[in-house]
Amino acid sequence: MSEKTVNLESGVDRFLTSIPAGYYTIANVEGLKSLLENPQTLLVDVREPSEYRSGHIANAIDIPLRTLTHNLDRIPRDRPVVLYCSTGYRSAMGVMTLHLLGYENVQGFPPSFAGWKNAGEAIASS
Repeated sequence: MSEKTVNLESGVDRFLTSIPAGYYTIANVEGLKSLLENPQTLLVDVREPSEYRSGHIANAIDIPLRTLTHNLDRIPRDRPVVLYCSTGYRSAMGVMTLHLLGYENVQGFPPSFAGWKNAGEAIASS
């Protein structure tokens, strides 16, 4: 095993063991609604543009997961940021990516768009 591989594994291990209980998440719709009462909160939909256009949570911006690192200038480090997708998978990858890049202000919303919609909350379209 090369020194580079060992260093990478060690770095990943340190990162994974530093993940706090709760995994940087907002567990339910009420928690998200409460956070969104703060006008500084940025809500980011990491789904594809066609998914976003078909319906999204009001005031969310669309930054597809695969373009996240190309849009870091749109993601502030000094305000709350919440990522969501359709089922929670892509937002979890986005949260972990941003935390690896030093963003400590990012959380995911695992109930996702489906949870928001199933709770009967308003859906915006563009």
